[in-house]
Amino acid sequence: MVKSAVAAAAVAGALLAGAPASTAATTQAPASVVHPFDSKSAVWGELHSGDCQQDGGTIVLNSDGTGSWSATTLTYQTHSGDVWHASFDFYTTAGTHLFSAGTFDSPRMSDGNPPPKYSWSKPFKFDASLYGAVNIFKTLQTYSC
Repeated sequence: MVKSAVAAAAVAGALLAGAPASTAATTQAPASVVHPFDSKSAVWGELHSGDCQQDGGTIVLNSDGTGSWSATTLTYQTHSGDVWHASFDFYTTAGTHLFSAGTFDSPRMSDGNPPPKYSWSKPFKFDASLYGAVNIFKTLQTYSC
């Protein structure tokens, strides 16, 4: 089963459409500190697909055209090696699609009592000229396991 979750801005925080809350943040270095780039990030809460779970999924975009995806995943009922698959679509505030990243795959997972947690990350690159147009709160994560 393939599912999608959108990071969306709200007064009390950021919400995922039809899923648990996420948070999103944009950071910029103070004028007195020299950094080679600014960054934007979004964090998803607990997501489920089949017998798999994703916790604390975080997507980061840097103004230099680099990015990273990280998450902790687990599975509740398999010895066959479930894999969490995640891909992302980035949009402007007006809803124009800018670019996609992924599919990123977790390590092969097995269950246990309690299930072991698999922390993982994947770097990626994108066209740095699109950084300013990205509304990180509209990031769409499509996932399956």
